[in-house]
Amino acid sequence: MTSYPSFADAYTAGLSDVLADGSYVPSVRDPLSKASDFGRNDRPYRELLGYQTRIENPASALAASPDLPINLSYCFGLLAWSLAGRNDVETPAFYRRGAYEYSDDEHTLSGAFGHRLVTHNGNQLEEVIGRIERDPAHRRAFALVLEPEDNFRQSREYPCAVGVHLFLRDGRLTWLTVMRAQQALTVMPYDAFLFMGMQQYAASQLNVPSGPYIHQAGTFHFYENEAPLAQKIVDAPPAAAALPSFPHDAEGGRRVAAELIDYERRLREAAQAGDVAAVDEIAGRPAETDFADVARACLATHAYRKLGDTMSLVTSSAADSAVADLISAI
Repeated sequence: MTSYPSFADAYTAGLSDVLADGSYVPSVRDPLSKASDFGRNDRPYRELLGYQTRIENPASALAASPDLPINLSYCFGLLAWSLAGRNDVETPAFYRRGAYEYSDDEHTLSGAFGHRLVTHNGNQLEEVIGRIERDPAHRRAFALVLEPEDNFRQSREYPCAVGVHLFLRDGRLTWLTVMRAQQALTVMPYDAFLFMGMQQYAASQLNVPSGPYIHQAGTFHFYENEAPLAQKIVDAPPAAAALPSFPHDAEGGRRVAAELIDYERRLREAAQAGDVAAVDEIAGRPAETDFADVARACLATHAYRKLGDTMSLVTSSAADSAVADLISAI
């Protein structure tokens, strides 16, 4: 397993590996799967089996590429939604319209990672953190996303994530995400951002810094018609962009999560209500924590775009130049 300093480096290398060594696989046929475009199209793909990568700095969680711009508001919205343990489809659809096509009932997303880790059948993340607190050498700190019932349900959702495994090693929290399937080009930037954010939160609850982030996929792939775009990204590698780290203490981590969840909810609801004054008020109040303040700037800028205002740009002094550029591109 190769180790990379940032997600951008790991992402570029992963695409290069699939281009160089990926095997051709004919299209999935299941009409309940996005891999067949829900039965509408053939989607042959290239894949590597049993692929694994390691990122040393989970705060460096963004890859900035003009060839495939990252939807940063979706990143923060997804992290807030997941830390809150929710599974409504309305929230992710506010940032990505296609979210509804994964819902069986147009109201919920039954396979939502955060919901399954945090609120469904108890708070697994809290439990495995507690196991490590009580026994730092523990090897049973594995929280499950995929469940046996998923094999017996007829659903548009069959979670891509199997679960997450936490290790306290050398005074830092190492986080291993196990994916059954990882779309390597257009989806991995969001999955990696989500889980590295959750890693930072979990590390704060243990009063330690984050250590390496490891991402393991049973099938690591992109679709055959995406190969030219993957090659463009490999030929012009994306720049690494880093977010402020979570505080390395439990109270600070909980404050970041609470502020992030609160900003996301209030800005989304204000935009959905067409309440410009409320967006102005929320956008104008900096967060107490640096990570949440960058999220405020991003989510508020997105709220203005939803209101039809393409000129207003909310800034944060905690955003580095690369992240500021991503916010301005919303």
